[in-house]
Amino acid sequence: MMSAEDNRLVTEIGPNTGCGDLMRRYWQPAALTEELGGERPVVRVRLLGEDLVLFRNDDGTYGLIGRNCPHRGADLCFGRLEDGGLRCPFHGWLFDTNGQCREQPAEPPSSNFSRKINHTAYPCIERNGIVFAYMGPGNPPPLPAFDCFEAPDAFTFAFKGFVDCNWLQLNEVGIDPAHASFLHRFFDDEPEEEGYGQQFRFSTEENEMAITKVLREYDCPEIDIEQTETGIRIYALRQMNDEEMHVRITNQIFPNAIIIPISNEIMLTQWHVPIDDTTSWWYAIFSCFT
Repeated sequence: MMSAEDNRLVTEIGPNTGCGDLMRRYWQPAALTEELGGERPVVRVRLLGEDLVLFRNDDGTYGLIGRNCPHRGADLCFGRLEDGGLRCPFHGWLFDTNGQCREQPAEPPSSNFSRKINHTAYPCIERNGIVFAYMGPGNPPPLPAFDCFEAPDAFTFAFKGFVDCNWLQLNEVGIDPAHASFLHRFFDDEPEEEGYGQQFRFSTEENEMAITKVLREYDCPEIDIEQTETGIRIYALRQMNDEEMHVRITNQIFPNAIIIPISNEIMLTQWHVPIDDTTSWWYAIFSCFT
């Protein structure tokens, strides 16, 4: 049984917390690219307990800065996109993607006070439908070499969903191989060609048994774990008969990403992202290899 102190250590993710400092050293999903569609690409973001605003400039660069203006606390979600940055609607302070204040219209022309204002800002990068942010110290590391980042746009699909629990609870569901036999149970087995792109709509390569039938009839998998350089690899072993065993592999990529097969051609890469200490976003990218 985990102690209350240890539970707080691995679930509290605000600034200057143990888990929060760790999470900030990895690229984290901040928003879907499609959320910045339309004529005004500005969206509020709450990530790792911080209130932020994400915007996209005309040149395609992204900025993720503190939501409240450092001047009088105005909400920059209502700011105007102009002159290469986001302008506060209260007094017109202009911030670039690095958080540097570029203009303070009410100051005398000779004033250089704007140069002294560096607002909270985090580097961003977009890959196949998700805008990622690095909120840690120093220079950002490279994005991991996941298939979903290497695949062309036409072969990927990104989405997200809100989950009312902390990131660790959500992660535990993602790596749990036993729940698929019950939560994802199907009572009818569709032909593979009719279920293309749907979850668990494929057949085993060995005996062409529908995977929905495998999950339904073999609901007590043996679970084995292997440590890897990037996390752990989880094997769900379902002994189908004396000669055949179905093996499903889940890759946990430290700290909060997993990669699992959805079919023989489709891979699901997902992140369990803390909004705050008690709520999370589930981000995912489907990658198809055919």
